[in-house]
Amino acid sequence: MSYQAKTNWAFNDPVTEYDINRWEQGIADAHAQISVLTADVSNLKTRMNTLEATLPDGFTRNNFNDDLATVSSITVIRGYYNEAQSRLEV
Repeated sequence: MSYQAKTNWAFNDPVTEYDINRWEQGIADAHAQISVLTADVSNLKTRMNTLEATLPDGFTRNNFNDDLATVSSITVIRGYYNEAQSRLEV
């Protein structure tokens, strides 16, 4: 049973057992939804961290995927040449 809101409260309406059960169901539904959303946010955070880790400058510049293994002479002015990965990291 999902939460069914009562939107037509009157000033002197009594609060019944049904109303309290309905509220408790709403609280239970909200906690279940929070668990689902927490897992989704955690998954998205992991995916975003992985994506950012592949781009050394955090999306501020174009990501060039050039293989520098065949380059025999290069001078790095800015950044770092990662010899093990054969790539220039900025």
